Amino acid sequence: MNAPLHPDVPEGFKPFGARDGMFGVVGPIYGKVADGEASLGFRVEEKHLNPVGTCHGGMLATLVDVQIGFGAAVLMGRRIFLPTINLNCDFLAPPQLGQWVHGRTELVRATPRMAFCNAWLYCEDEIVLRANGIMKVPSEGDRRFAFPDTLQTASPASADPNTGA
Repeated sequence: MNAPLHPDVPEGFKPFGARDGMFGVVGPIYGKVADGEASLGFRVEEKHLNPVGTCHGGMLATLVDVQIGFGAAVLMGRRIFLPTINLNCDFLAPPQLGQWVHGRTELVRATPRMAFCNAWLYCEDEIVLRANGIMKVPSEGDRRFAFPDTLQTASPASADPNTGA
């Protein structure tokens, strides 16, 4: 299944990740790598809404979880999957139907086995979620966390972290 491009996806964002599994349910998700940083985003659709008509916190937590892992990998200059050890989220404002939500990651510290990060989700210039996470840095050759071949061409994680190409 191909995710349709919204006509109002911001410049530089391209479809991110697999079109099945979790992203097939919550997507389309878009990503970009620019100036050595990664950003993921989505346009709030009806399927993302909670019973009061704002974006469900579970959708925001899902996006920021992937934002932290992907963002940290790009900031570390590595093409690896970083599984979540711990994720804390503060929900600051509710995104509305039709708004563009996008993220940013800060790598606080990386050790050989863990990456400590902060991340934010934004609508326009407003922070709607603040998070911090601890991600596992897999050992070299640990195939449990290797990207399947299908993700190698579908994900901006395959992009050069410095140029996005």
